[in-house]
Amino acid sequence: MATVLAACSSSAGGSTDSAAQVSATYSGSAVVDLSFWSWTLNAQAVVDEFNKTHPNIHVTFTKITGGPAGYSKLFDAFKAGNAPDVFNCEYDMLPEFASEGLVQDISAYVTPQLKSALGAALPLTTLGGKTWAIPYDIEPTELWYRADLFQKYDLAVPTTWDQFASEAKALAAKDPGAKLAALPTDDALWLASLAEQAGGQWFSSSGGTWKVDLTGAADEKVASYWQGLADDKLLYTGASSSPAYTTAFTNGQILSMIEPAYEGAYLKSSYPKQAGDWAVAPLPNWGSAADGAEGGSSYPVSKDTKNTAAALEFAEWMATSSDAISTRMQGGASSALPADSAAAAQAESSFDKSYYAQSQDIFSVANAAAATVSQSWAWGPQVPGMDTAMSTPMGQIGSGGTVAAVLSTGQSQVLQLLKSAGLQASAG
Repeated sequence: MATVLAACSSSAGGSTDSAAQVSATYSGSAVVDLSFWSWTLNAQAVVDEFNKTHPNIHVTFTKITGGPAGYSKLFDAFKAGNAPDVFNCEYDMLPEFASEGLVQDISAYVTPQLKSALGAALPLTTLGGKTWAIPYDIEPTELWYRADLFQKYDLAVPTTWDQFASEAKALAAKDPGAKLAALPTDDALWLASLAEQAGGQWFSSSGGTWKVDLTGAADEKVASYWQGLADDKLLYTGASSSPAYTTAFTNGQILSMIEPAYEGAYLKSSYPKQAGDWAVAPLPNWGSAADGAEGGSSYPVSKDTKNTAAALEFAEWMATSSDAISTRMQGGASSALPADSAAAAQAESSFDKSYYAQSQDIFSVANAAAATVSQSWAWGPQVPGMDTAMSTPMGQIGSGGTVAAVLSTGQSQVLQLLKSAGLQASAG
């Protein structure tokens, strides 16, 4: 998953101090003030817990919205010179911050202990051989399904994509108004984990040139499969942010969704009256165990911070401390799967499982799925612009648009953006 940020290694990264120099900036003898921005639930409680247990560091929390609006606010803050010391950043967005030189290269300060704890996720924040953030979680994509409705319609929980299609057809024959799953037409990057699972590689770098491939054999396989289901009217196609989407799940019109591990918490808050009805299973595969990841976030340190060591102490604490994890999980606010195995165990013990059918241990399913996630996937710069371009054809699926058009649009757009940014790029 490690990749190379061409033209980034020398221009980005802010501080180039040694670990000793950075340690000297925070002696622990005086109170250090830090700022932290995040959209995650219970973030204020997590910050309060840190402040209570770290009297020499005080963190001020600012809540921002997730998605494009939140990132726009972050970029504006960097331009204005008032960016936070630490902030939440999803893995697909991190190359953008690193390539623009907005976050620090923290490679020298990642201890052997931290490497051991976060080894499975560190490649997601390692770009050009340098570490640009402390990773928090790994988010394998899973099949979240209504166990009660699967039983009602006598459907098997599919383990392969062939079986998934067969069960979708069986459901349509029994109830033409019901759909086995939803294809969210307002989330083009939803396709990324499916491409990853099939062996796709959207970004790679060699010899200082970015290789972009959203239309390779694996991508064509995924596009053809989902297009076929959509053409046969076996899927609910619509925006996941729309009231109609929520209503369809509320009424039992859609029986499952394909979403990452963090979806577990959202289900509890979105459909509280369906307690005991939902369950989760590994993502169906193409014949052998494999998965892709969607989302997941990290904690970069701003290039402008005056307190790098304290900022890193705070970021590491959020990613690995049992106090931080249990506080974040309170009330079922999060079901993210921490990369640190000890933290993951703490998350599992802190999460209220009673919402799920037979109090299913959803973290055990996520852990098993995470072990099958591809080890070669990488993100590159200009993902926001690529995602924006893909949104138009994605929104047309179900009404004449195609999945293939989404992917080809993304490829042509990101190639143009990379070249406009002065980077060498070619179709993979």
